Amino acid sequence: MPPDVAARASSVGGLLSDVRSLRVLRFAVGITLSTALAYLIGFELPFLVPILVAMLLGAPAPRPSFRAGVAFVAPIAVAAFLGVLLTRYLLPYRIMFLLIEFLVLWLIFYGLAGGAAPLRMVWLLIAALLIPLMGTASIGLSVGIALGLVEGAIIALVSTWLSFGLLPDSPEHPATVTGGLDAKPAKQVPPPEARAAFARRSLVVLYPLMLLFFVMGWTDQAVVLLFAALLSLLPSFAAGWKVGKNMIVGNLIGGVVAIVFYQLLLVWPSINAFLLLTFLSALIFAEVIFSDRPVAPLFKTGFNTVLLLVGMSVTIVGTDASSKFYTRIAQIMLAVIYVAAAFGWLEFLERKRMTTE
Repeated sequence: MPPDVAARASSVGGLLSDVRSLRVLRFAVGITLSTALAYLIGFELPFLVPILVAMLLGAPAPRPSFRAGVAFVAPIAVAAFLGVLLTRYLLPYRIMFLLIEFLVLWLIFYGLAGGAAPLRMVWLLIAALLIPLMGTASIGLSVGIALGLVEGAIIALVSTWLSFGLLPDSPEHPATVTGGLDAKPAKQVPPPEARAAFARRSLVVLYPLMLLFFVMGWTDQAVVLLFAALLSLLPSFAAGWKVGKNMIVGNLIGGVVAIVFYQLLLVWPSINAFLLLTFLSALIFAEVIFSDRPVAPLFKTGFNTVLLLVGMSVTIVGTDASSKFYTRIAQIMLAVIYVAAAFGWLEFLERKRMTTE
């Protein structure tokens, strides 16, 4: 082997022997790979796939097992099928349907607080919100969303497996199971009172917003409801306004990066540019996400904002695409402020109640 080739191989080997560098690179590769598959295959809401991959690769967990992958996709497929059936036959009975929707959301939040697999519950929450909302416009849209969620979960799993295949963990530094699909349930499950309190707080924040979207028929802005739902699951928002306002900063960072991303994409509008910018953005954000810096959680949230906004910009067509993109940024920021303010208000009421007792 020539000396220069050997030197380069040695430097690459030294880079990947560093656990953090390996995870950063695998994160960027997985995000880019999943983005390519999701957008090239083409289905409803492709930007959800890299967000799910970011959740899978953003934790120091090992490669998901095949059994865990099946256990992840199967309940989603069943829930999507049932969601379409309920939407098809019960949506005309609006009050009954909204009561059932309330119960479904309660069970999801209650299960999440009880240690149920977080990624599965997040995907089920997305299905519970989007499938019936799209059904208010057309049952065909509901079917498309249902199939897209199942297909998206499969693409995310395949992308994650391929990323681990290309960049596996070294035997000397095995991953620790602190997240991912194979994570074991917590040994100490919160008591029913605590789980009910979590579900109640989350529903107080999310359900009125969901009702507004259903009544007004805002199917075109469904991604705003979706983003608010994802934010309501973050512990930093649920902790109240003091911590939640920091997450607003994280989303502002994501919004600024998304604007830069979008402007660069206008200069070089091609799939190659899109994937290259996706890889570079993932690489930059991962450097902070996989660090011990206090701002790491902010950058994780901010990167999801980038994936969401840029993903939507790719699907926007027409002469007013730019104005729609910036309008969507404003809507997303309103959703962030609403969720942070709502949890902050609940925190204020809770403190006030405790002081009066």
